[in-house]
Amino acid sequence: MDELYGVYVIHEVVKYGGGLTSESSAEERNGKKLLLEPELFEVRDVSIPDPLYEFTCYPSQREGEISANRWSSFYGYGLEREVIEVLHVYEEGDTSGEAFLNLEVLDGELWEMHDGWIYMMKPSRK
Repeated sequence: MDELYGVYVIHEVVKYGGGLTSESSAEERNGKKLLLEPELFEVRDVSIPDPLYEFTCYPSQREGEISANRWSSFYGYGLEREVIEVLHVYEEGDTSGEAFLNLEVLDGELWEMHDGWIYMMKPSRK
């Protein structure tokens, strides 16, 4: 987990499916930052103090398999992976059991899938 902490910047936005977010709205997020630290998580206009993180590996889907999880590989992205690494971000005290955000970890990048778009983030160079 320690190697994931830091600031990430959206460098690419890719459409993978339908959604209500327009192309211009999705592209406006290019260059926006995400903060991933032990004591604070920030994305868009949301700050989560004392977030809870869970790092999970899922088996890569094989052609013809149906999975409850629809990661980017389901839509044809990141297919070269043997396992799909996902960082689940939870708000402390949230009793829903649902992660606030799921971030795929791929080659040092974080990928957020949201409303038909994949937001690809690289670590920020300080």
